[in-house]
Amino acid sequence: MATEEGCWNNLPSVILVEVFSYLPQEDKIRASSTCKQWRCALYHPSFWQNIHFKAKTRDQNSMSRTRYLTNCFAKKLRNATVSFDSLDPLCVQEAARVLQKLCDNDHLRRLMLMPSHCRFECPGRIDEQKQFFKKHVLKPVRVLVEQCRRLEALSLGCSEELTVYVGALLDLLARHQACSLRHLGLASVKDNPDDYLLLDLDPSLFRSFQMLQVLSVDYDYVSDTMLAALGEVGLLRFIIHVHGIEDTHPGTSNAAWTTFVQNNANCELRLTLIHSYEVVDILHSDILKPSMPLTHLKVFFCEQLNSLALHRLSSWYAKSLRSLWWVDSLASAASHCLVESAEEPDPLVMAAWRCSKLEEIILLGYKYYVDNLVAIARLRGHTLKTLNIAAQDILYDMDYTSNNQELSLQYEVSEALGMVWSPLPDSELHDVILNPTGGDSDEFILPVVLRDQEL
Repeated sequence: MATEEGCWNNLPSVILVEVFSYLPQEDKIRASSTCKQWRCALYHPSFWQNIHFKAKTRDQNSMSRTRYLTNCFAKKLRNATVSFDSLDPLCVQEAARVLQKLCDNDHLRRLMLMPSHCRFECPGRIDEQKQFFKKHVLKPVRVLVEQCRRLEALSLGCSEELTVYVGALLDLLARHQACSLRHLGLASVKDNPDDYLLLDLDPSLFRSFQMLQVLSVDYDYVSDTMLAALGEVGLLRFIIHVHGIEDTHPGTSNAAWTTFVQNNANCELRLTLIHSYEVVDILHSDILKPSMPLTHLKVFFCEQLNSLALHRLSSWYAKSLRSLWWVDSLASAASHCLVESAEEPDPLVMAAWRCSKLEEIILLGYKYYVDNLVAIARLRGHTLKTLNIAAQDILYDMDYTSNNQELSLQYEVSEALGMVWSPLPDSELHDVILNPTGGDSDEFILPVVLRDQEL
């Protein structure tokens, strides 16, 4: 028996690593408690290629765990995701520490930042915070862009502070990572969509990225010139965030989108409006173009509907549209019924009828007739994977008694969709959906738009 134990304790490291390679992460950790040698096998670099660093205020263990993982693996890993509470100076400081450690890893392939909010609260006095950001956040990102041998993915996490430097970062990426970059997240979420800083960006730089597949960018920089430059790339996903629009913005032409689609035949366009209080009025006339390869439209907290834009969906994007979100707070004064009368043509019903690929509809903050909700479910059937609406937003007619109205709706929609369905109760709604002053919209928006950027 002693011989057998000695044998297990002295297995060659090559064999141990091979055995560990077949185990899930949790089983690796359990096996590593066997002895010191097995513990060492757990730390083989091949098992720590993908690490998600987390610095969360509500998770007391996240800081110490992140610090430990950073010290052990920051120089060895290939793919890093950094999630942190960006309004907590201690969490920002820990995230900055991770970035600084990653600077010594020239084999890094992916860096994805995931802040909790669009802005940072850096440590120190007000006059020191800007310097901290430039030295401990922006500088490490620049160093990584310059020193990594083959960077394939970079996302700035929709951080407004980082995307202010998008022009300079794009220039560095074009010089150092043009041959490898596949995924680039440059879009932002603005703290104040009516007042923000815009710096120059040379759209011709996008021609350099011949491997690029996923790109996110703010609409402020989108033009016919950019579309022409991207026509030489071959994108698979193009994500555009719309906030405000400068009077001098050139916009885009339908002809430019036609050419873009010809050169990017497999590209899907995801268009997102964020607190675009003025832009939502001109969405149908100035933003949407018939030749856009629009697959996803998300409208967040714009405090009004644009029925003309919604009707464009079924007429212009019948063959491409897959997802539609129109979200506001339930208690917003501007929130009202999507259609004024049950007899009016309903744009969502039209989209359900004509858009053959539509698989997701999320409508929050607007009253909606029960008959139209049932019609959507029947028209889309099993192809509609998500249909979200708040229970308190549904308008019932005289055919539904107070006792059976919700049960009848649940039964009809569930039967049509082929799955168990129910409207969303208040308990399942985000605080900012229930009340515009009851929560932070960043906490609702950022997880959604960052998922859009995932490969």
